Amino acid sequence: MLKCRGQGDTEIGRQGDTAKRSAALLPRVSASPCLRVMFGLIMALCLLLVAGCRQDMQDQPRMKPFRLSTFFRDGISSRPPVAGTVPRGYLRADREFFTGKKSGAPSGTSAPSAMAPQAAPNQQAAPATPAVAAGTTAAQGVSAYPDDVDTFPLPVTQELISRGKERYEIFCSTCHGLTGYGDGMVVRRGLRRAASFHADNLRQAPVGHFFDAITNGWGAMPSYASQIPAKDRWAIIAYIRALQLSQQNVEAATTPQPASPAATPQTGGHTKR
Repeated sequence: MLKCRGQGDTEIGRQGDTAKRSAALLPRVSASPCLRVMFGLIMALCLLLVAGCRQDMQDQPRMKPFRLSTFFRDGISSRPPVAGTVPRGYLRADREFFTGKKSGAPSGTSAPSAMAPQAAPNQQAAPATPAVAAGTTAAQGVSAYPDDVDTFPLPVTQELISRGKERYEIFCSTCHGLTGYGDGMVVRRGLRRAASFHADNLRQAPVGHFFDAITNGWGAMPSYASQIPAKDRWAIIAYIRALQLSQQNVEAATTPQPASPAATPQTGGHTKR
C-alpha cells in the first residue's frame, strides 16, 4: 500500500542526520598565524629536549679519580672501601703462603749471639771444629730471621721448579745471574753488584726471608709483589734452593784440600861427627 506525503507534512529523520545538518550550518574558523608559529616552536622545543636526553659513554655522569666532588661531605670523589670488606680472591687467610711469616710468631729479631754458648770467665775457649762451626753458622742463619718460615708452604714438585726457573730467568737473572752468583748483565754494565745466593748467610737463610725480599724489596732491590704472584715467588725460591745445592756440589769438588804435613825422614845408623 502506498503512502503519499502531503504538502503540510514534516519529515521525521534519524538523529544522526540532524547532527550532521547542525554541524554543516556552523561557520568555519581558520587558525591564526601566531598560533601556528607558537605550535611549531613548542614542537621544536620538545624535539630538542628529547635529543638532549641521549648520553654517550664519553659523556656519562661519573666521578673522576682524585677529582673534587661536592656530593660527598668530605669533598673526595674516590670513596674508600667499607671497613672489613675483602675483594674476591684477596682473602689471604694462609699467612705463611702469602707473607712467608710464621703463624703467631713473635715480632722482632733475636741476636745471633744469644744462642751461642758463652765461655766462663778465666777459661780459654776451645778451638771450634768444622762440624761445630757449621752448626753455629746454621743456627745464626735461622735465628737471624725468627719470624720467617723455614719450610715451603706448598709441595715442591718438578713442575714448580720448572716454573721457578722460567720466572727466575725473566725477573732475577738480570741482576743475580743465571747461576746466582750476582753477576747478571746489569752488573756487567757497571751497576751495583747483586747478592750471591751462594754466600753462607743466604745458604742458611730460611725460605721465608727470600719471600719477604721478593715481596717487600731488600736494599737496592725493589718490590716485585705487583709483578710476581705469590705462587710464582715460591717457585722462584724453590729454584734458588736447587741452584744452591747444585753449586755447592761444584764448589766442594773444586775446593783444593789442604796438604798434609810431610813426614820427617828417619835416619838410621850413627851420626857422623
